[in-house]
Amino acid sequence: MMRWAAIFSDREDGADIRAAHMEEHRAFLRENKGRIVLAGARRADPEGQPVGGLWIFEAETRAEVEAIIARDPFQIHGLRATTEIYAWGVAPGFEDMVIGPKA
Repeated sequence: MMRWAAIFSDREDGADIRAAHMEEHRAFLRENKGRIVLAGARRADPEGQPVGGLWIFEAETRAEVEAIIARDPFQIHGLRATTEIYAWGVAPGFEDMVIGPKA
């Protein structure tokens, strides 16, 4: 299984879209937990407004990642201005690190 990173930037005028679809988006994330192994909003500072998101996936192909992203309510309703997908390798010395649920 390969790791992938998706970096989302939101429309500057997207606050209403975010608010209207937040619960649906959270339900989507819960449904895809396991394929999406980490997810969260990006902010300029911890108390700031969200400006996008960052998700880490475990998937075989880019097509799988794209298919999951395409079903996200934020994507469907036009919140995302840009979506970048990257294959994410493991740095030497970090091969033993695992992303998983808290104990």
